[in-house]
Amino acid sequence: MNLKRIFTFVWIISAGSLTAADRPNIIFILCDDLGPGDIGLLWQNQREGKQKFATPQLDTFAEEGMILTRHYCPAPVCAPSRGSLLTGRHQGHCAIRDQQFDKELPDQHTLGSVMQQAGYTTAAIGKWGLQGGEYALLWPGKRGDRSPELEPGHPLLRGFDSFYGYTGHVDGHYHYPLKGNRPLYDGYKDVTDRLGKCYTTDLFTARTKKWIVDHHKAHPTQPFFTYLAYDTPHAPQQVPTTSHLTAESNYPEGGGLTGGVQWNEEGNGGQINTAKGVIDQGLHPAFSEAVGDDGKPWPMQARRHVTMVRRIGDAVVDLVQLLKDLGIDENTLIVFSSDNGTHWEDGHEPDYLDTFGPYDGRKRDMWEGGIRMPTFVRWPSVIQAGSTSDSPSQFHDWMATFCDLAGVRPPALSDGRSIVPTLTGKGKQRQGTVYSEYFQKRGKTADYQEFEPSRRGRLLNQMQSILLGDYKGVRVDIKNPNAPFEVYHTLNDPKETTDLAGKDGVPSQQQFQAAVLRTRRIDPAAPRPYDQALIPAQKGIKVRPGCLLRKTYQGDFPWVPQFDGLIVSKQEVVNGIIPVTGAQQFTGFLNLPVDGVYNFALTTKGNAIVRLHDALLIDADSQYPASSRALAGEIALEAGLHPLRINCLAAADGGVVSLEWQVPGEEMKLIPSAQFCVKAGMK
Repeated sequence: MNLKRIFTFVWIISAGSLTAADRPNIIFILCDDLGPGDIGLLWQNQREGKQKFATPQLDTFAEEGMILTRHYCPAPVCAPSRGSLLTGRHQGHCAIRDQQFDKELPDQHTLGSVMQQAGYTTAAIGKWGLQGGEYALLWPGKRGDRSPELEPGHPLLRGFDSFYGYTGHVDGHYHYPLKGNRPLYDGYKDVTDRLGKCYTTDLFTARTKKWIVDHHKAHPTQPFFTYLAYDTPHAPQQVPTTSHLTAESNYPEGGGLTGGVQWNEEGNGGQINTAKGVIDQGLHPAFSEAVGDDGKPWPMQARRHVTMVRRIGDAVVDLVQLLKDLGIDENTLIVFSSDNGTHWEDGHEPDYLDTFGPYDGRKRDMWEGGIRMPTFVRWPSVIQAGSTSDSPSQFHDWMATFCDLAGVRPPALSDGRSIVPTLTGKGKQRQGTVYSEYFQKRGKTADYQEFEPSRRGRLLNQMQSILLGDYKGVRVDIKNPNAPFEVYHTLNDPKETTDLAGKDGVPSQQQFQAAVLRTRRIDPAAPRPYDQALIPAQKGIKVRPGCLLRKTYQGDFPWVPQFDGLIVSKQEVVNGIIPVTGAQQFTGFLNLPVDGVYNFALTTKGNAIVRLHDALLIDADSQYPASSRALAGEIALEAGLHPLRINCLAAADGGVVSLEWQVPGEEMKLIPSAQFCVKAGMK
């Protein structure tokens, strides 16, 4: 988003959060297809036999911070996962869903833009895949004409001060850019011809190191946010060069400022110090002659996969050493995660090394193995080493978390909750929404003997899951809105072996059905079998008609904010939507007269976000021209009471916020004040 940079602003810190002086640098490391069983500490170290592998560097990194044992990606494939991460919106609201590779990331609040607004310098390095424009899914030999300046969702237009990497989705399937003839960009400039023998894990790591060093020298007191998106261990199973291959390692010695991978300004046939030797032959020596339980050598693709994972571990500790060398390690928060579960492409068979971990499922599965990610958070001065948390969270929570750490309120347009209380051990952690939906036409769960017999070879097609407390409701091959949910207690039963649907004390089918409908909005580009189902009204609530509760808050906000946790300066029941100057929230109920498909419109001289239940009804914030009409689009609703929440920033002279509706069979008109309600007895 092209927001004006603000470097002086009011710090608004919620209870349990940090002061402005404690703002950390933030590095978010996202791997591509790294499975939950790819980490020694989480899974491989526990296994017996010879078909296992160690990841000592990643184990050390995890032990130096907190392991989030129930952190979920938004969808079991890369584009929607990255879209939700970058926009802070779960898959019920994200504009990137299903197989929408190369679709433009919307010009709304992004991780980059909110961190810019908080005074951070921002960089995106690695795989992007959400650029939009003419280019889409050009496979081998079809590079095509590329004009990154014409890509409307380019990182430089979505909140990042600098970008180095692949903009196209398929480009990230090639770990040697020059060999694969895939354009790699420095900003808008194609620099591929300078990347002879460059392996992308090394290249992106070296570039990140260079960027951090350059920034630290130029602006030593300004915090930075770096989004480092590796394109490994995604297929093809390409490995590094032989340039630093020894009997013990295939990575340059040391790390940080003087060791590890290093950027080479002059190029010399490659932009990094490992761009020499023989490409795609640098197998990690620990696995070059590995033998399996059957006495036979490991398949080549297994050895290549493990080499790729170990290379990521080497790169991560290299980055950590750099932070130590620069004296900024203590105040740098690093998140390490993956976009989805383990893949099975290019001859890689996950069941040989069980890279799906102790779960069922893999990439494109809605079972835990497809969406439960290996996630570590390291921040030496704040996060206790060796700690773990089983509090559930999802990618869209990072926007709220980073805003909290940076001292700005999260946008109301985002769906997440800050997990700072979890990370710091201070304050009470509020559980957020963990919701996923995905369509994999004719997809099936793998027929692996490690998986539950009833699940092997099962059709996937339309899939959906949501957490209610510790209970996961999940359904696959959905054909109609009333398809039942299987219910698993994923804290105690992570392998999802025992379906608890219908058991006493377990959320009912009606509760799961209502929860998913009240959480999402229809995306015509990603149709679902439940799109036209009526969102259930709330029952058994006594109300007082003609009123809403208005809360007023003090502070300056760069966007319509989430108000949770802020001190209310004034609270009163008012007759309808009556804004005053400043920031307000209106809450109550909307009483709908009949079942059917409704439409809504909002007009304001300021900005506003409207939600019905937890579903985003209207965005009159991110791209809203003052006093224009913001339309909601069609939404199917049951007659009765629906919780309404309007967060707004009034114009300087106040002005009216008008909310209209189109009742089925009628014209659009202002909602009568009598249809707004608060709970009876509220004063």
